[in-house]
Amino acid sequence: MKYVTAFFMAWGNFFAVPCPCKLWDNGLRRLQLVFFPLIGILMGVLWYILYKGMDLFHLPLPLQVAALTIYPFAVSGFIHLDGFMDCCDAILSRRELEERQRILKDSHVGAFAVISVVLLFVVMFSAVWALLEQYSYSNLYPRMSGLLFIPVVSRACSGYGVLKYRPIGHSQYNASYDEHINKKYEAVLIGIMGIMLLLALLTGHLAIIHEFGGYLLPVSDRAQQYLVIAKFYIVGIAAAVTGIVHFMMMRYGRKQLGGMSGDIAGYALTIAECAGVLTLAVL
Repeated sequence: MKYVTAFFMAWGNFFAVPCPCKLWDNGLRRLQLVFFPLIGILMGVLWYILYKGMDLFHLPLPLQVAALTIYPFAVSGFIHLDGFMDCCDAILSRRELEERQRILKDSHVGAFAVISVVLLFVVMFSAVWALLEQYSYSNLYPRMSGLLFIPVVSRACSGYGVLKYRPIGHSQYNASYDEHINKKYEAVLIGIMGIMLLLALLTGHLAIIHEFGGYLLPVSDRAQQYLVIAKFYIVGIAAAVTGIVHFMMMRYGRKQLGGMSGDIAGYALTIAECAGVLTLAVL
């Protein structure tokens, strides 16, 4: 029963789709983070269905881009975007640590948050537009299935970070932090990350088998061959980039703000997902 409760706690906290079963147990705050990647699976599936539905009905490209850009922020109830804005306000203030931590807790929106979120949307919108154009020119490569994997990897990384690293004093996870108990949950999340990366790479391998019968590739130039291989494994590469960027930004956030928090996890998640989509678009 505790696993069911933890799953629906994660749904209620991190998923804007109405929760069919509202359960809560303060003692399961850590366990709910283990189910955070499962929420990412639901989000990724809906993200991909949204793309397929709009493509099926041939909606104008700008409308598709707008919907796919807004979706990952809206489906999480903007909770991670809120953490991103709070961290940008605090970090970019360049004040002393104590003052940065005070700004992080402040509910008011500062100029740095506004500037940062505008830049984020510009980059994300441009990346999604480029991704849809790339896919229309080269639908041989399984680019769009990256929408299934990026939210899972980013949420597995966030859950791991909150469990692994000591929280800031004001963090909601401070009271329940226990380094020894958290280790088993951390191992589960690392396993989920590994499985998702393998599955993401498998999409490229299956595409190669489908297209060339398992033989690689009708290109004589070695550099060109590597580029074509990279394009087939683009989903796995994007998933890996999402994870790497997440850990880099999480480390940066912890260094700047003196510990871990849900806001820092949201900050890293938001930037990492943008980096994952950007990878799908550029490669």
